[in-house]
Amino acid sequence: MVVVLGRPGVLVDGVVVHPARRRVRLLLGLLAVRADRALSSEWLIDALWPGRPPVSAAANVRSHLAELRRVLRAADPDGPGIVASGDGYVLVSGVDGVDVTRFRRLKSEGRTLRCAGAYGAAARCLTDAVDLWRGPVMSGVPVPDAVRADVTVLDEQRVDAWEELMDVRLALGAHQDLVPVLAGLVVEHPLRERLWCQLVTALCGAGRRSEAVAVYQRLVRVLDTELGVEPCPESRALYEAIRGRA
Repeated sequence: MVVVLGRPGVLVDGVVVHPARRRVRLLLGLLAVRADRALSSEWLIDALWPGRPPVSAAANVRSHLAELRRVLRAADPDGPGIVASGDGYVLVSGVDGVDVTRFRRLKSEGRTLRCAGAYGAAARCLTDAVDLWRGPVMSGVPVPDAVRADVTVLDEQRVDAWEELMDVRLALGAHQDLVPVLAGLVVEHPLRERLWCQLVTALCGAGRRSEAVAVYQRLVRVLDTELGVEPCPESRALYEAIRGRA
């Protein structure tokens, strides 16, 4: 499997092998972030050498691609591969051959299972999805402007997956176990109101109502300071419900 949810590389026998040269890792990251989409040679050159590509850029791309093909074949002859497409190239992911495509499949399946009320199966799918992340997208290489929007979307989908996972685990009654997890997530993503509400719910479900109230009050301050807005109606309703239990 090609890895790009972290430092670009190829998973071989449970260990991620990273190409030694940074530009080769960058090329692998570009192909993986846009897996199953054709990328023209001109686009790849602009992404690999923004502004001032060398005269040998086209030849260098072909050399880097040859190196990546060798790595991919050695890892799994029947796995993902790089093929020519028109005047460019495409990384054909196959079945779960790239962590990005596997992540999106698991996230989608987890949401479907959650909507069907199959919380245990949904939790397993979503846990597998978030566990695919080994770090920031394309960690260790500069993210070109050409794929910055793709990376932003993936980052958003990662947080979405965490929120979905927290919902199903709360539905399964894991309130106490989720408190430290959610406390870390709201620090990492302080403007995600849904995560704050999940932390409030977890604290309340764990019998820690006064802490839940304090967390909600922190949310109010964060939203006011950072965005100049109040919590949404759903968040306010949650707070009123907790106060009503006093």
